[in-house]
Amino acid sequence: MSRIVVAAVALLAAGCASGPNLSGNTSVACRPLTVTSAQRSADWSGTVFTIVMENHDSAQIFGNPQAPFINSLAQQGAIAAGYHDPYVHPSEPNYLWMVAGENFGILSDNDPGPSNVIGATGHIADQIERAGLTWKAYEESMGGPCTLQSQGSYAVKHNPFAYFQDIDGWDGAQFQPSPRCLQHLVDYSQLDADIAAGAVPDYVFITPNLDHDMHDGSVGEGDSWLSGEVPKILASDAYRKGGVLFILWDEGSQSGDDPPFIAVSPQAIAGSVSQTPYDTSSYLLTVQRLLGVDDLPCAAHPDSVQPMSDLFAVPLPVGSQNVPATAAPAPSG
Repeated sequence: MSRIVVAAVALLAAGCASGPNLSGNTSVACRPLTVTSAQRSADWSGTVFTIVMENHDSAQIFGNPQAPFINSLAQQGAIAAGYHDPYVHPSEPNYLWMVAGENFGILSDNDPGPSNVIGATGHIADQIERAGLTWKAYEESMGGPCTLQSQGSYAVKHNPFAYFQDIDGWDGAQFQPSPRCLQHLVDYSQLDADIAAGAVPDYVFITPNLDHDMHDGSVGEGDSWLSGEVPKILASDAYRKGGVLFILWDEGSQSGDDPPFIAVSPQAIAGSVSQTPYDTSSYLLTVQRLLGVDDLPCAAHPDSVQPMSDLFAVPLPVGSQNVPATAAPAPSG
């Protein structure tokens, strides 16, 4: 009997010891940016939209009768079935990776604070502005612009730009939000006004609130929200004239690593399913190629990353060349 008990305890310990895959954890210094004028292709002159959903495996979304809109959208666009997250958890480091190509050693979901801000310059917003392009992050339920504390159904951990010092204004003692932050981190309600005014920026990052991104709400609730919002994007000139919409989930369920990824575009191969083993760096590189900015300046091994070319019928622009990055200091304290 004692042997059985010992064996059971050993199995239990092994199960408890197995946690989320953190093998992708990376902290390297970003390389200097080189592109000062965006080199955009005429075929890809529209807006690059991204909507990020939460915490589901591909098998929980594709073919799920509770997600009819998402599945119809997948037929209209292309699925990256071989996509996986960058092997970091929980949510926050995945969001950082989407805009910078690394997580800067952060493995928490904490709001920005003294030990959780990033001094690096080289994230996608820096690249966009240096190249003469425009951007905004539209955050549902944020309320006022540049909100750096979670409140209600708005979670800062899903707003990656809030962690960079050159946006949040952290001076070593307190946050000093600049006009840059106030103008670029805005409530999601601003998107309708920008579409109506023909003022949609070149790069749009959309975060639904916790009820609508499937974090707290159900698959059906998230699908319903997308069914009400995505058609507005697809009807806009910013999308129709050489634009693209990426809908991705930050990570799989219970820290799994195979979340869904969909690309919808006039240039997408409709109904296609790619089995190529892409990851979040591939997604970011694709965004950078479409915008005509530097390739992965904050990535540790940029030369090993491939853009998501087989999702599209039109070739992606050729990008810049980069050398491997070096180790970076820990987030500011």
